[in-house]
Amino acid sequence: MGQFILPKDIPLDQYPKPEVFLEEGKRIAEAAQQQGIVMRVMGPLALHYYFPDDIDLYAKLERLGERYFTDIDFATYSKNRRGLVKFMESMGYECDLQTMAMTGTTRHIYFGGAVPMIDVFIDKLDYCHEVSYVGRLELDPWSVSLADILLQKLQIWEINDKDLKDIEFLFIVSEFGDDDERKINQSYIAKRFADDWGFWYTATTNLDRVKQHVDTVAALTDEEKAKVKQMADHLRARIDAEPKTKGWEKRAKKGTKKI
Repeated sequence: MGQFILPKDIPLDQYPKPEVFLEEGKRIAEAAQQQGIVMRVMGPLALHYYFPDDIDLYAKLERLGERYFTDIDFATYSKNRRGLVKFMESMGYECDLQTMAMTGTTRHIYFGGAVPMIDVFIDKLDYCHEVSYVGRLELDPWSVSLADILLQKLQIWEINDKDLKDIEFLFIVSEFGDDDERKINQSYIAKRFADDWGFWYTATTNLDRVKQHVDTVAALTDEEKAKVKQMADHLRARIDAEPKTKGWEKRAKKGTKKI
């Protein structure tokens, strides 16, 4: 049994180059597919797969530190969980048994392979609000959908500079649509919020935060800042236009008061 070492504790001169992460994410996703296991990349790596020609902008936003990538985040389905450990062993990784004991049904951590750490989330990401991947991982061959990447950011109540910059980058380089064909599916997002006042409140608050924060980002041009604000306003209008459920209306009356 090897020892799990956190990425930050690995000396820089021994740390894998960014291209190792980029190659490894695709290698694992493609090998998993051949084994009947659905695994899709989340986070900054997914943005690199979707927008390889815009990575200079991502670097300008100073989103990537001296270690560039710290891990690879994957999403998978619970039906694949049983064979996951064996599959990851075949890819050269060990399972962190401590994490497995605590969160084995929802999250696994693997280590010891070409990259220091691989985080696998099962069926959903569930921190401030739930982002469900059920039935959505087949939309792209390597990555979760752009709508799900955006939802991962919008669900964070205590959102920070790097998460706001990820949203701003996404708004500059992508477009909205009503499907998941390499665009942000605004209809899916609007429907997700229509039955969940809490998620709606966090997300719309974060859209306001993005519009304020983008003016402080020196790396962006006035044109880029204007597009970010336009995209935020567009998404908010689409969210507002979606009919809300009775559950949403009932919860909205309580607002931010403790229940």
